[in-house]
Amino acid sequence: MRGIETGRIAQKGRTRTALLEAARALMDRGDMVSVPAAADAAGISRATAYRYFSDPQTLTIEAMLEARMKSIDEILGLETDARRRVQRVRHFLLELTRQSEPQFRQYLARTMELWLADGGAGDVTLRAGRRLAMYRKALEPVADRLGPQRLEQLVLMLSATSGVESFIGLKDVCGLDDETADATAEAITDAIFDRFLPKPRERSSAAAAEG
Repeated sequence: MRGIETGRIAQKGRTRTALLEAARALMDRGDMVSVPAAADAAGISRATAYRYFSDPQTLTIEAMLEARMKSIDEILGLETDARRRVQRVRHFLLELTRQSEPQFRQYLARTMELWLADGGAGDVTLRAGRRLAMYRKALEPVADRLGPQRLEQLVLMLSATSGVESFIGLKDVCGLDDETADATAEAITDAIFDRFLPKPRERSSAAAAEG
């Protein structure tokens, strides 16, 4: 079952990517971006396309943001330490949001409007969830130590505390400047990571306390 579900998620990712690439191609040519036009250009049925993007505004904004994304291999580089790999992903997501703040806010606002219009039914695939795959890749060096269930729990916790939502919390709710926001986000990520994979020194202290 897990393999089937993973395959479905991968297929959804490929479909979404194809639609975004088609939308960017339309923009590059100076053509009007619409869901039917992107679907036709990508060779995807219009009915399927509308399950991913119900209006041209979200399609256009996400296509613009997608163009600014880096591949996970670019983000991780040659780093092999899982903690530092996770922090690289977290830092990239925060910086990407900071550099494209107006577009991210507009995108988030529009997806919330669509959720309300849909009555919260969840029939429309509003968000791509790229950070999930990014954190899974970052955690590959410790995947065997964690096991499938704990790995997925860690991925979900890291994903829930990073990206545009975290940025808004740090900036709007907490009122932090960039430097303090960066330090706070790094500490949060470290705390979550330590919940599953404590540093060796901390493990030794815990063992001594139990003894």
